[in-house]
Amino acid sequence: MVIFLDLKKAIELSIKNIIKEGLTDIFDRPFEVEVLSKNVFFQKKIIEEVLTCIKGGTVMGLGVSSIDYVLMPKNSAFNFRKCALMQPHDTIKFLAIVLQLAEVIEKARIPISQKRIFSYRFKPNNGYLFNKNYTITSFKAEVSKRAKHKRVKLIVACDIANYYERLNLHRLQNILLSIGCERNIVNLINELLLFWSNRDSYGLPVGSNASRILSEANLIGVDNYLLSMHVDFIRFVDDYRFFAPDASTAHYWLTILINRLGQEGLSINMSKTKIEPSSRYKTDFDRQITTSKSKKSKNPFIIIAGYGGTVPTRFRTLPNSERIKLESLDIRQALNDVNNNTLVESSEFINIIKACIAQEKYSLLLDVLPNIRKYLQLTPYYIDAVVKFSNHFLEKEVTKIKEHFSKELKSNQFLPEYLAISYIKLLGTKPFDDKFLLLDYFRKLRRDSGAYVGRILLDSLYELVEREDVLEIRKGFSRSDLWEKRQIVRIVNEHLEDDEKRPWIKNIRQIESKEIFLLEVAEPTKPKKKKIRSRKK
Repeated sequence: MVIFLDLKKAIELSIKNIIKEGLTDIFDRPFEVEVLSKNVFFQKKIIEEVLTCIKGGTVMGLGVSSIDYVLMPKNSAFNFRKCALMQPHDTIKFLAIVLQLAEVIEKARIPISQKRIFSYRFKPNNGYLFNKNYTITSFKAEVSKRAKHKRVKLIVACDIANYYERLNLHRLQNILLSIGCERNIVNLINELLLFWSNRDSYGLPVGSNASRILSEANLIGVDNYLLSMHVDFIRFVDDYRFFAPDASTAHYWLTILINRLGQEGLSINMSKTKIEPSSRYKTDFDRQITTSKSKKSKNPFIIIAGYGGTVPTRFRTLPNSERIKLESLDIRQALNDVNNNTLVESSEFINIIKACIAQEKYSLLLDVLPNIRKYLQLTPYYIDAVVKFSNHFLEKEVTKIKEHFSKELKSNQFLPEYLAISYIKLLGTKPFDDKFLLLDYFRKLRRDSGAYVGRILLDSLYELVEREDVLEIRKGFSRSDLWEKRQIVRIVNEHLEDDEKRPWIKNIRQIESKEIFLLEVAEPTKPKKKKIRSRKK
């Protein structure tokens, strides 16, 4: 029996999941999620509105906006991933529509008991969507476990090249129909994705849980074919591992995958494909597994960059095993090696930054600054580390860091968006904050500076501005995008007195009468008053 999730329940689950995990794992959690989480009356309003939109059955009826994209760095120099910047309202709708099919998709996948597919096994629980036992960590654990089998001599590691970007939407549509998904829902998903891709027929929005569910559905045929050809494999998202008894079998299985992916218009990333002795995986992954098990998480499962090959943008707490290992690193020698090389590997920079933290030699982080240009993609990671440990810097060190990135922000007219975002975040965070520079940058902001730069500027200014600044920012409302408009309204609400802001807010409510999140920021939803019927005598 085919089971589809009831639309209203799908919308409710979509909202719960977004409250738990945010809109995406790519960008910081926006204040709109908190607006959604704190007001149950607003949630009910959203449910009713989204229900009406989806029941219309057309993209026009959905009332979604086009998607903006931000290029975020991948794990090799000059390589980027196109990440979707989707409006909160649209994220709820997209996820709700896809969730109606999630059970059907999960049942069509290789059963979880076979321990083949470790990515995003649908098992909703308390707002989370996926089985907490099937993650990148359990995938690596299974690699280590299978590598120990006596018959396994070689392991093939490969992934699909630009999987999300190259996913063919018409093939996805046919796959969903072939496994018994409701045609009307499938067609609506297809039309929505075609709208977002500008009728290009390719690509899923990167960063959405809805896209994760669809990306898994897209590989059902490939996975089943490998199983029918007796290939010993496991997979996490677009990352495959084969466990071969000899070299000829390893090459044969790899050929099978290449040919089958070709039928879907996909290919493997040849530069990252490796065939290695199984012994290499026994020790390396055992160490990683032990480390992972020692960590404790507040949540049962949180999505953390579920796309292979991304450069880290956030500094995460070091586990004890890694901290001990890094304590023996000679930081000054490592910095000297970096100074003498024109190009630097990302792992070198990351290890130096981690070692500075592990050894509590925070001042040495300043010695990284002159070399950061050798691997610009790691700038967000460096800045995140500096911000998180800012209380360990002397005043003169804070000034030096602030001056370095202020100069970078001011002097580069054609700054890549991901760098501008990082610099602005730093300069909006105490003790590195510089309100005057950020305001000046806002005044001169070009509309082609990037999809997210204006919003990040306003986020950074939110706690720094005073009345005169707010009045100036407010003037830019009409030429701002939706992300910026919501933050401008929030700034006005926070920093102006009622008498001064009330007429402007009233006018905005009339102009933006269809933007449900903006209206909520302007004036929170209150419970509907029940009509009291007068009794006739």
